[in-house]
Amino acid sequence: MLDSAVEWGHRAANTIQGYAKFAVQEHQENNAYNEILTNPDVLSDYTLKFFGPQGPHPVYENAADLGTKGYPTANTNAMAQVGENFPAPPAASAPQQPENFWGSFNEQMARDPQNAWKVLNQAAPQTVQNKLFVME
Repeated sequence: MLDSAVEWGHRAANTIQGYAKFAVQEHQENNAYNEILTNPDVLSDYTLKFFGPQGPHPVYENAADLGTKGYPTANTNAMAQVGENFPAPPAASAPQQPENFWGSFNEQMARDPQNAWKVLNQAAPQTVQNKLFVME
């Protein structure tokens, strides 16, 4: 029984040492992230390396860079090609004049309150601001 207790103690000590090493590594990683996010010079250097020719997402600076290794030259956005098959969204109707707007908004609220936001969405920002100013 004593031998099993000693063996358990050694396993527990190894587990605790592993957790301690993990915690130290995480603390160092958190300090590095904190340095990157709070020091503008370090952030700038990191960003330039990240988007540089040897970084994971290189960005070309001029037409001559397009032929060099590391700079993508083909359009990789597959979603842009998929979007070509969809119809254009419907055009919004012209906003109404302020004097007519609140009357049509009241009619819409009486007829179909669920869709009244569409009428309100078409209003010019000044129309709603003026109404709030008058109400106050």
